[in-house]
Amino acid sequence: MIDETRVLATGPIAPWLTGLESKRTIFADDLYYWEGWAAFVAACSGEPAMSMLRHLTFALVKPEAVVGRRLDPILDFLLGKGFSVAGAWPVYLTRHAVRALWGYQLNSVLTAHHRSLELSVTSGELFVVGLVHPLERGEAGSAADLLRLSKGTSSRPGGDSLRDQLNAPARMLTFVHAPDEAADVIRELAVICDGPGRPPWSLPPDPDAAPLGQIVATLVRAARQPGIVDSQAGRSARKMMTARYSGIAPHDLSVDATLRRMRGYLRDGLGTGLPTATLAAIEAGYTTPRQALEVVISLESAHALPLWDRIVTAAHLTDNFRNGHAMLITPPP
Repeated sequence: MIDETRVLATGPIAPWLTGLESKRTIFADDLYYWEGWAAFVAACSGEPAMSMLRHLTFALVKPEAVVGRRLDPILDFLLGKGFSVAGAWPVYLTRHAVRALWGYQLNSVLTAHHRSLELSVTSGELFVVGLVHPLERGEAGSAADLLRLSKGTSSRPGGDSLRDQLNAPARMLTFVHAPDEAADVIRELAVICDGPGRPPWSLPPDPDAAPLGQIVATLVRAARQPGIVDSQAGRSARKMMTARYSGIAPHDLSVDATLRRMRGYLRDGLGTGLPTATLAAIEAGYTTPRQALEVVISLESAHALPLWDRIVTAAHLTDNFRNGHAMLITPPP
């Protein structure tokens, strides 16, 4: 039996942090949520107030936004919606972080689907873009709500949403992820910001990177005066992010063009060793749920073929596969 003097109890998750009772129940036992909460408590020198936390959120800019040259359109869209950029920080996610970040929804898809997602998300740098909004005209209940509604969904295009304007080639290649509400901001920052990142023996430390506590502290400072954010932070973030273009070749992210190239590689003999199911899937632009995992695994290791052609192919082939299970947490409409 544990001595009560050694227990620091955590309280319930306040209803204003999420409108979903099921999410409050699940997050009450989520390690990432409480790690993120501790970072906010430290930055606020006490429990964060609703009046402050409602003004902040973040966008996670994914690797396809770099190869697809979508960084300026993303930042321009956010600024056009009244958001200010408090800072931007590069991160790298492992396959385990991908599963942690989206795990409450990935339970509803086939393994082939989340393996395809992992292939894209772990392919390069992502950027955490810290955002604040004054909400002076009652645009939404919180900055997180406003960004969720503005970015659109991957399954129901809305015409003028951020994802529509970016022209995503597949539902898992959406360029930007954003938390749905305040509870997700807290949890997801902990998933994203304190992973192992670059192996220290392979590359020098990234001077633009920052640990969870520093990122949260920056967001908290900006959210306390959301109408007076230094515009220099936004300019510096844009410069840092777009500078990555010089080291990464662009990709058209077109499914049709990608499949044409992939078929050409096969005719040129670059597909030697690929299983019959993968060869057939590339030629047809389609595979079955039963064969999808074999196809994706073979594409993961087909290093003779260009990485982003493999990523777009895998995303396209597995985009609509589900396993019949309901999501553990359903995103708001």
